[in-house]
Amino acid sequence: MVKTVLMKIIIPFISLLLCGGVSAQVLVNEIMANEPGGNVMLEWIELYNNSDEDIFLGLYSLDIDGDIMLLPDLYLYPYEYIIFCRKLFSDVQSAGFEEVWGDNSGIWGDNADSEDYLIHELAGIGLTNSGGTVTLLRAAQSVSSLSWSDEGADGVSWERLLPDNNIPGQSTDRAGSTPGRVNSITPLAFDLALLPVETRFLGDGVSEFIIAMTNIGLNDMPAGEISIYYDPDRDSVTVETDLIAVIEYPETSPGDTIEYYAYFELDGVQPNVLLTLPPDYRPGNNVQIVTTFGIDYPPVIISEFLADPKDDLDAEWVELKNRGDETIDLSDWHLGDEVKFYPIVPSDTLIFPDVIIEPGDYLVLCKDVVAFEDYYGVGINVIEMNSWPTLNNDGDIIRLRDDLDNIVDSIQYDFTYGGNYTWGRGEEPDMTDRWGRSIEIGGTPGEANAVYFEAVSSSISVTAEPNPFSPSKDGQMEISFEVPPGENLTVKIYDIKGRVVKTLIDNLTAFEGSVMWDGRSDGGRKLKIGMYVLYIEVDDVEDYKQTIVIAP
Repeated sequence: MVKTVLMKIIIPFISLLLCGGVSAQVLVNEIMANEPGGNVMLEWIELYNNSDEDIFLGLYSLDIDGDIMLLPDLYLYPYEYIIFCRKLFSDVQSAGFEEVWGDNSGIWGDNADSEDYLIHELAGIGLTNSGGTVTLLRAAQSVSSLSWSDEGADGVSWERLLPDNNIPGQSTDRAGSTPGRVNSITPLAFDLALLPVETRFLGDGVSEFIIAMTNIGLNDMPAGEISIYYDPDRDSVTVETDLIAVIEYPETSPGDTIEYYAYFELDGVQPNVLLTLPPDYRPGNNVQIVTTFGIDYPPVIISEFLADPKDDLDAEWVELKNRGDETIDLSDWHLGDEVKFYPIVPSDTLIFPDVIIEPGDYLVLCKDVVAFEDYYGVGINVIEMNSWPTLNNDGDIIRLRDDLDNIVDSIQYDFTYGGNYTWGRGEEPDMTDRWGRSIEIGGTPGEANAVYFEAVSSSISVTAEPNPFSPSKDGQMEISFEVPPGENLTVKIYDIKGRVVKTLIDNLTAFEGSVMWDGRSDGGRKLKIGMYVLYIEVDDVEDYKQTIVIAP
């Protein structure tokens, strides 16, 4: 199911052609100074022959902030590129250029798609991330230069804007650089670009997309469509059945930027989504891939909590549940109250180096693990957090934040039940959005919740299954009920003579839920085979009777 709401903003055109000058024959065209992952061996410099003449590079040298490096006796042919890299091939010490920007075959030039330009290793290249200048010299005279004055983004190159000026800019290509290709910031005749897509989890399975496209070309672009697909393998290969939505956009002029807000309910936990524009002169910026949020997100939710421990229980706790099918590491997650978030870090990292929660499992986070285990015993998956968001008894909000800084779940409560009863989330598929009071004192930490929900029905509705039921074969009868609000709820079993044989609930504030009956009396005696009467009453509101049968 897809829900889409669109809003459009047009930003006026600002000319990119700011500086003119005389075109050079050979240009310092692109520089990778802030190498990927801090691997300095991945630094490189790109030259471009901006002429229709063959250029003999043996007459040239590179000046890198005062360090002179002679170029090899190679020819650079018209409108071709050459990369001078610090390290061409990978070894056991570090990666090389061919591994990162080629096909990682250990041979340069064997892949016409990714290795169709010249490359030469100059081991002496040394570029400073925070700023510098690379100058191309011929006969000790400057031919071309490119400077940068800050680190920019990790693994993102500095590119020349136009051949006839040396204005630098960070590459906007989604790969972070364009070795052997036209610079991503250089305007072409027809070039419509998708900007990186922002997504935000809104809850209830809804994701917000902020989609921006801009005309960075030199000419008007016709109206068209942004196509949005599922892309499970992040390989940009799609079929028609992967299509999620189509967003129509109008004709755009150079410099126009259009922004859309779109809202989707997507399949899965964190689906990969591909957005595409129609082909133009620079296909590399017509595609964006984003990992976003599906209807099964988040994989981990708040399941149960005790905010007001009493008497012999002296430990606040919050239970999380992994409702997904993958193991989740919570090391970078946070638990918070209304005021502040606290990292989910164990107080003893030697015993608990990682915070792992397996599929379908529960994890209890607590303020004091000794006090917790004194009350509940050992065997529950529980850790004591290094710091704890103290929970208010008269109302607070518990929030869970994931490793992407999204608040993925929260529960606001206005009161606590007292008596060491907990707040718990419904476990049934149609009840997971409802919270109620634990049936058992102390709740069910580490196990499926057993919860009473606030009464909201207009009348009493009851299901007793199986009926007839055999204690020896069926074990127990489950009595599920919905009742109107009221002060006193009673659920009892009578024999055919009108005597109470079992009191299941007595004088509690009305709630809905279920109770189990094993066919025994209040004294624990097995009742005889025969007919009995199930009686449910909300004082001064309504009562209900149903015949039930104990079978052999």
